[in-house]
Parts: sequence; structure tokens; C-alpha cells
Amino acid sequence: MAHSDNRFDSAILLTWFCLALSPLPLIAADKVDEEEVLIIEEESVAGGEKPAAGKDEILIIEDKGSDELVIEGETPENGEAIQIEEEGQKRLAMENPPVEEQSNFSFKLDELWGEYGVFTNSSSDASGLGYLHGQATALWTPSSHWDLQASVRLDGYSQQGGPDWDHASLDYDETFIRYRAGNYRITAGAQKIVWGRIDEFPPTDRLSTHDLSRYIMDDLADRRRASPAIRYEHFFGDKKLDLVFLPVFREAELPGVSSVWFPVNQQSGQILGLKSTPVTEALVKSSPVDSKASDSDGGFGIRYSGTGEGLDYAFTVQKVRQSLPYFNYNSSRGVLEAKYPRSWVLGGDLGVEAMGAVWRLEAGWLSDAPVTRLDGSYDTVKSLNWGAGVEFFPGDGDARVNLQLTGINHINAPAVIDRTEIYLFGGSFEVPFAQDQWRIKGRFYKGLDTHDLYLNPELAYTGWESQELYLEAHYFEGAAGTPGAFHQDNSLVAVGWRAKF
Repeated sequence: MAHSDNRFDSAILLTWFCLALSPLPLIAADKVDEEEVLIIEEESVAGGEKPAAGKDEILIIEDKGSDELVIEGETPENGEAIQIEEEGQKRLAMENPPVEEQSNFSFKLDELWGEYGVFTNSSSDASGLGYLHGQATALWTPSSHWDLQASVRLDGYSQQGGPDWDHASLDYDETFIRYRAGNYRITAGAQKIVWGRIDEFPPTDRLSTHDLSRYIMDDLADRRRASPAIRYEHFFGDKKLDLVFLPVFREAELPGVSSVWFPVNQQSGQILGLKSTPVTEALVKSSPVDSKASDSDGGFGIRYSGTGEGLDYAFTVQKVRQSLPYFNYNSSRGVLEAKYPRSWVLGGDLGVEAMGAVWRLEAGWLSDAPVTRLDGSYDTVKSLNWGAGVEFFPGDGDARVNLQLTGINHINAPAVIDRTEIYLFGGSFEVPFAQDQWRIKGRFYKGLDTHDLYLNPELAYTGWESQELYLEAHYFEGAAGTPGAFHQDNSLVAVGWRAKF
């Protein structure tokens, strides 16, 4: 050994003493270089037992230049080495050969949720709404390279007063098989793929399947359903290439035609988001509704993203079918038919940390956005969807505020009954208080080009572990042709209980 001070000699002696007590037999020691790296290989584990899969550990013993000896341990993603290291000059390393991996299986109840709401406007088509939801997931990991997951959800809906509507459905959630190795992973099966950076209305979120069964009463993550997909993700350090193919198109999940949240109101003759005329109202009231999509693939998408110091960015190219239905009268069939047009999407998003906040930008260009001409014929136009937002934490505490401005601009659109320009200011906030036993939060948006208002305040008790009891309201108001006008009779107050495990 090269000359060293007494402190290092003491560290080496203590190191060998620790190793002598460990279950790893010492096989060989080689002088590698001037830093004196000792390689110690393991033939077997004491007692003949092998460590669990994925539990290979790195052990680091560091001399910080004082009488203090620091021992650190961590489990690397693909590491199989045990290292004992003195900061500065000398290192002792032990290499641990691969061991046979063990499979793991788990089954858990993910969520239970119950809610009941009462409509506050006597003009509403219903008097009350009930909702029950449960979800469970089974996960089998036969090795560190493979995951097999099966997830199911059960939803029950009940609408009272006016047109009653009761419905229960059993649906798959994220159910897939995944292989990962090195710097890539492949996933095949039902998945939720939500791209974009803007909350509520991300312009480049075109691959996901929307859930309109409760309209916008729930947060964004709860307004998406899993859909069949094949996904390849490749990682380049802090960059990522994401390739997705949808072999089967899954349209948006819709409530029954009698539900107040169905996007066509045949009693009033209105279609969500479209201006009504006497002719369209008559057609809507008298025509059968067909919301089914034709069989086809859902398209594909490519996204390249990167993360840097205070900067995140992404670019995307997609050719996909729109999962949200666009209703148009089909004169040859005599029905009000849902259209799910296929469109090219070119876009990107950007996130920057500055001035104590996170600033976000996102935009997407669409080659085929659906519209209805004044004569009632169906057409598509080019469109630009964009958004800008900021998220910050007032007082550097647990309170969170997210504000955003979003817009839709149809490009060179002919005379149509659609709104060709839409500008919304909205956001969300969340404020815990009373030692995190209570929480106030809310979501909102306000139309800037025309009157369109949605308010969703909520008060929740969160003192129970993994559970919350909440009281919330949903308020709608707007000018003709806006979502607020379509649902202005459907404002309600609801109480609910939710547990996540």
C-alpha cells in the first residue's frame, strides 16, 4: 500500500472489519491503479440464499476528511456493483455477479368514490345525480424487464327527475404488457396517453380518449379513458422519443342520450358548442342520434421531448382521429350523426422556470377541424389551438395557483354556424389549511370573446388518511352557442367521499 495517514489506515481497517461481518465472501483483491481500487467478487451468498430481484445494492463508505466515516447505500437501476469509497483518493469496490430474479405479484384496490348532487335550477331536466366508482389493479412483475398489468373500473350513474337515467358499466382501465431494457421500453395494451403541458385544454392532447360521462365535473386525469395502443419510448439521457400507434380507434365515452351531460339536447334542439337556428333545432328534436364511430385504426403520434436546467420542451407530429364527437345532420340517412375526423397535428410545448413560477406555452395546428356550413353541410378547415399558462406557489407554501389563456382559431373558415374564434381565461387553485386537515380548491374558465362562464369551488376535509369528504358546486352560464349556455340549467351542488389507496 502507498503511504497514507493514520485516519485513512483506520478507515481501511474498519472497512475490512465490516466486510468480514458481511455475508459476502472475499475472493480476490487486485491493485488496479494509483487510487488502489480493490475488486472483490462474490461466488455465492451466505446461506445459499440469493437476493430478491432488482435489489442489487451499491454500498459506499466515504472518509470525509475527518474522524467521521459515512456509509451510504442505494439501489441502482441496472447496477450490480458494491463500492466502498473514500472521498478524495482511494476506493474499494466489490462486483456482484447477476443473480436469478424473483417474480412479484400484487393486487390492490386503487380507488373508491361516491357522490350525489342536486340541481339548483328548477328549469333543469333532472333533479338529482348519483355516481359510484371503483377501480382495482393487478400487477405481475416476473422479472426486472417485464410488467403485466390488468386494471378494471366499475361506474354507476343515476339521474332522477325528468328523464330518469340509470346505468352501470364495467370497463378496462390501463391493462398492458410492458418490456423495458436499458434505455427503452415497449408497452402494448390499453393505456392513457395524455400529451401536452396546458391543464384542462392541452392543444396537443390528441391521442387520448375523452370521458364525457360527467362532462367536465372531474379533473383532467379523471376525464380520460384507456384505449388500445402500442407505445415505444426511447430515452437519451434527459431526452425522450415517444412513438404511439392506436390499432383500434376508441371514441369518447358518452353518457346515455337521456343524461343531462349528453352533448345533444333533443328537448331544446341544441348541440353543445354550436349556434342554433330554427332549422337546426327542428332537425335535432326530430332526428335519431347515432354516436357510434366507424371501425378503423386511431392513427399514430410521435413526440420528442427534452428536459434541461429550468427548461422543458417537446415537439409532436400526429395523424389521429378526433375522439370527441362532432354532430352533423346526415340527410341521406335521416339521422344526427357523430363525426370523428382524421387530422394531421403539428405542435409543441415549452415549460420555463423563471421569477419563482413555471411558465408554459403550447400550440397545435390541425389540418381538419370539423365545421358545419350555413346550409347544414359538413366540412373541415385548418385550425390553430394554443395556450399559455403560469403556475406558482404563493408565499412559498403549499398553496398552488395555475392560470392559463387558451384559444381556438379556425383559419380561412367559410360561413359556418360554429364559433371560428374562441378565447378562454381559466385555471385552478388549491389551498390547504388547519394543519392540512382541510382544503379549498377550485377550477374556472371565463370566455373572453363572448360570455361563457364555468365555476367549480370545493371545500374538502382531508384529515383521514387517503380519504376526503367534499362539498362542491358547478355553475354554468353563457351566451347562445357556448357550453355555458347549453348547460346553464344544469348548475348543481354535490357532496362526495373519495378514497385512494
